[in-house]
Amino acid sequence: MLDVHPPHAPTHTWKDFFIHIATITVGLVIAICLEQSVEAVHHLHQRHQLEEKLRNELRENLIVDEKDFQTFAGIRAYLNELKTAASEREHGVAQPAPPPAASDTRREQVPLAPSIAVWDAAKLDATVTLLPSQEIDMYNGVILQHELLFDALNDFQHSAFELESFEERFVDSPGAFDMGDRTPPLNLDRMTPAELTEYESRLATYIKSVDRIVVRIRFFDITARAILAGATSREDVRHRLTETTAKH
Repeated sequence: MLDVHPPHAPTHTWKDFFIHIATITVGLVIAICLEQSVEAVHHLHQRHQLEEKLRNELRENLIVDEKDFQTFAGIRAYLNELKTAASEREHGVAQPAPPPAASDTRREQVPLAPSIAVWDAAKLDATVTLLPSQEIDMYNGVILQHELLFDALNDFQHSAFELESFEERFVDSPGAFDMGDRTPPLNLDRMTPAELTEYESRLATYIKSVDRIVVRIRFFDITARAILAGATSREDVRHRLTETTAKH
């Protein structure tokens, strides 16, 4: 801050006094303006840094999303093959389809999850307040999609636990396939029709949990792409989201 010193010569008249006061006042105004200008430039720099970090995180999340789409496609295909094998045995098909091989690891793939760590950190240190209100509202849309995605992920893990609990009745498995552990396959030929019916039902529930989480990943992915493509408001993001989902 500018250090303002009074003149060394003593003031003798009212004119000198007012000149003295005016000099101090002008000096203080200049100092305050300079300080505010420096602070404004610093805040603008912080804002641009935060915006770039947020966009970089969205770009990284798109890579994660693409891997998850592939992972869940493999999991779903595996489950459908297993469900078909169980269903055909339940209905007494003469030559039922074989279940996936014991060496098949598709079901044991662990999906990743998109991150909002940059946003969370910005909220903690209050730098998020440097963003314009429209931009904050737009990123709140990302946070909402992230929360809905994790709700779907919780349902997915709950369905996996239910399926694992059913399989534990027939074969001991200390691991958990949704955590990436190898689990021994069931011998479908030794299951009763009632057991096959129940197994098929649990597989169907698990398949739908996969479908739901894939939809939520797609919504998150579209929202991120809309922002990276230049969306300027939450309404703009919502419009792009509606347009894209209508094409699927």
